[in-house]
Amino acid sequence: MNKVNVIRSNRTTIGIQIMPDSTIVVKVPTRFPDRHIAKILDEHKEWIEQKQLNMQVRQAGKAVDEYLYLGKSYPLEIRLSQKNIIEVEDKLYLASPKKKYLKSYLESWYKQQARKIITERVAFYAQRAGLTYRSVAITSAETRWGSCSNEKTLNFNWRLIMAPLAVIDYVVAHELAHLTELNHSRDFWETVRKMYPLYREYRTWLKRNGELLRI
Repeated sequence: MNKVNVIRSNRTTIGIQIMPDSTIVVKVPTRFPDRHIAKILDEHKEWIEQKQLNMQVRQAGKAVDEYLYLGKSYPLEIRLSQKNIIEVEDKLYLASPKKKYLKSYLESWYKQQARKIITERVAFYAQRAGLTYRSVAITSAETRWGSCSNEKTLNFNWRLIMAPLAVIDYVVAHELAHLTELNHSRDFWETVRKMYPLYREYRTWLKRNGELLRI
């Protein structure tokens, strides 16, 4: 913990403030015991460390890191108090100050979300189209967003989870169509269209923006 400055005055309340240099300022009543100050600092240790970390990042003048999830850009913020290593709300929160591991944390989290959401979308469109498949796999393919094997395994690139849900649905419909049409013939695209009439719009989106879906 950084340097602690104690300011005593006629106040009746206790306050903790984190200065730009991460110094801790504790404001207490005049006769407040020192041993109680130490106890209060210990009780608020996690909050203090969080504020110091945010202050250090701000003072360093670093640009705000932002990451895509389901088509929306979320600024990254360190939040040590959360249960999971990564949580998404109004921001993308990371429960670790070790940003050198951020890429591996993010990739693991993205894969988990991709497995859950894409599997659900496949089940939805397959049921609607009356198609059956063997399994869904999440991959790290460099050149493909999805593929369909001869064994009816549907493969999807985890980076799709950064795209809007409508784009994910297009890729899902595309790969499901390969269960009946193994090429990209007119019949194939007609099968895609029946499942997802707006496929052209989101196929174009993916061609134009696919390079943005990276960490």
